[in-house]
Amino acid sequence: MKNALTIMLSGFLLCACSQKQATSVRPATDLVEAGKDITSFGGCVIHVTKRDGTSLEGVKITTTGADGQKTTVTADTGTLSPGSFEDATDNNSVKLILHNAHSETLTAAGKQVTDSEERTLILNRRL
Repeated sequence: MKNALTIMLSGFLLCACSQKQATSVRPATDLVEAGKDITSFGGCVIHVTKRDGTSLEGVKITTTGADGQKTTVTADTGTLSPGSFEDATDNNSVKLILHNAHSETLTAAGKQVTDSEERTLILNRRL
């Protein structure tokens, strides 16, 4: 009886701990840290030189498609916010608004370059 009680209490403790960890996942915006390569957004690498709250500087985002096509987007400045266009409380995605963005895509046919004054990207966290 004493062993059964010990096993039951251990089981309850493990269940309580695992549920707490599942609900304490950091918001996706917290993953974007200055000076680090962030790979939490499936298939892309985000690098930010400086972050001050929601303001970003030195943004570089690199993606490689399934076909091997590589795209690099850079911007001197940007803004970070949680969520997507539809749901601003979405903790599993981030919205990046890049100012004076420069994009280069390497394809089999050559390099495509695009410049834009403002570019918005929605990136979903890979869980």
